[in-house]
Amino acid sequence: MNFSRLSAKACKALACTTIVAALGACGGDGDPDPLQKYREQTVQWTECDSTIFGSSSAALHELTTAAGDRLRCGFVRAPLDWSNTERGDIVVSVMRLAAGKPGQRRGALLFNPGGPGVDGLSTTFALFGAFYKSNPESPQGARQLRLLDEYDMVGFSPRGTGASTQLQCGTNEVERSLLTSAAEWDTPENIANANYNGSKTAEACQKNPIAPYINTDATARDVDLIRGLLGDDKLNYVGYSYGTWLGAWYASLFPEKVGRMVLDSSTDFSSTLEQTVLLAQPPARQRLLDDVIVPYAVRHADYFRLGTTAAEVQSIMPGLSHRVQQVLSEPISSYGYQRTDADKYLEAIAAARGLDTVLKAMADPADMEAVDEALDEYVFDPSNQKRNTDIRAAAEKLQQSYAAHWVHPQPRSIALDSSNAVLTAVHCNDTAATTDLTAWASLVRGLAQRAPMFFSGLLGVHTCAFWGGPKVSKPDLVPMKPLDILFVQSQYDAATNTDGANAFFAQLPGARRVYVQGEYQHGVYPYTDSCVDPLVTNYLLGDTLSEREATCPTHPLAQDAPSGDQASSAEQKAASAAEPAGSAPPVYKDPKEASELIDEFKRGLIPPNLRQ
Repeated sequence: MNFSRLSAKACKALACTTIVAALGACGGDGDPDPLQKYREQTVQWTECDSTIFGSSSAALHELTTAAGDRLRCGFVRAPLDWSNTERGDIVVSVMRLAAGKPGQRRGALLFNPGGPGVDGLSTTFALFGAFYKSNPESPQGARQLRLLDEYDMVGFSPRGTGASTQLQCGTNEVERSLLTSAAEWDTPENIANANYNGSKTAEACQKNPIAPYINTDATARDVDLIRGLLGDDKLNYVGYSYGTWLGAWYASLFPEKVGRMVLDSSTDFSSTLEQTVLLAQPPARQRLLDDVIVPYAVRHADYFRLGTTAAEVQSIMPGLSHRVQQVLSEPISSYGYQRTDADKYLEAIAAARGLDTVLKAMADPADMEAVDEALDEYVFDPSNQKRNTDIRAAAEKLQQSYAAHWVHPQPRSIALDSSNAVLTAVHCNDTAATTDLTAWASLVRGLAQRAPMFFSGLLGVHTCAFWGGPKVSKPDLVPMKPLDILFVQSQYDAATNTDGANAFFAQLPGARRVYVQGEYQHGVYPYTDSCVDPLVTNYLLGDTLSEREATCPTHPLAQDAPSGDQASSAEQKAASAAEPAGSAPPVYKDPKEASELIDEFKRGLIPPNLRQ
């Protein structure tokens, strides 16, 4: 199929799109349309550089080889400022795996893995790879292969990220160190240091002339441009995490152009990014700890050795030194994204307890060589040698973080890579933030009491108070209300708080939802089961859920699985059991390989600064 020719034809048929109408770019006095050159550009689809995906796994190499000419990469020119094309252009990198059966092509299916600031090329390619490994003898496997046959599978680097025009922020000024434990952070000096870092970060970003134009409104219009250049009248879309915010923004701007849209692990688009993400994460992470992780430790007290009651397990972290609490907060926040990391979550707590014991016994806790030797001798689990080794490795990693924070701190200039720069710019450009520094400190104070191990990130992210306010206006969600959008949500999502997801879903009577009770996985689909995956895949293939909400059961955590199952194979067994027992072959030809690709995809949904 000649996409360049098709896109030109589609664009010429649209004399005045919604974009142009919204921006007042189509005048009645014969003035030329300043957006026409973008909508009628010819995209040069070329062979993808093998390094653009950021992975060299054998499975992905096999897919790139098998895909042949179907897999192509290209660059799309978009206006830096959609309301004023005279400000110049920006480049958006796009990857397309063309439909395997062009005669049955439904259109393009765009993916966004969230962030904001996550690159959509490498992350989504792993998901394509997993679907490519589907078993045609399985009903669900055959449906997943239909997705590859009937859709162009499209990933892109949102403006500011990846292979697109990048946003980076930096300055010579040195970042000030912060105390972030619940017992130590609340001092005038520490709060002043946090405000200094925020103000200098905002100043550094605003030195970059493209920073005001890195926002969801512009990205949504970029997405619509890509849709048109692919020759489609409707946008078919799967968005995760922040990708749900982007999808909701698009649907509110262009409701008539929404086709199949899946919003997985949703933000509350009726709120602000400050409220639905920054302030909602700490209590969501605390709820995950209290309602899922601690009971899991108690159910398997002989295995985890952290206590036989919830009170015993919950008492461990408050008993750690303030410095060890500070270095523990990051890994347990990271392990709250992936259900397969539940054991690592509890291993990190055991490792912190061991490290804290060693440090308290040292004559000089700053003597890292002596601490190394003591950790080598410390017994973390006398009954399980492998687990003892794993926990020791986690303790050594915590010790490295401890040394970097407290023993050998290195001054560093304030700088944000493209991922964190985009995250900052989008948060500050999209919606209003708290600018009263006293009010912000009060908010943090309340969250430090409610979620003492999870509030600390707020001290390092309050850049928007110094930004000067949002640069765009969030559209009203009213146009979304009748749309047949499919939400997917887990009950204990700690990254995009389920309370906000519920509130948003309740406002959209035309939407449907697949809900996984008891689960906390961030980014649910594909879930390698016989409930979530068929419902979502069938929706993408044209079906609509008959009921308002379908509730699916959760996978068991590793130690809850039937006797004999090991943590390393729990997801693989789930993948091979994605059809009712005895009724069909496995969904994937090689369940182990597919599980690894799905895990790679879902790990790509974790913010880069939290990936362990």
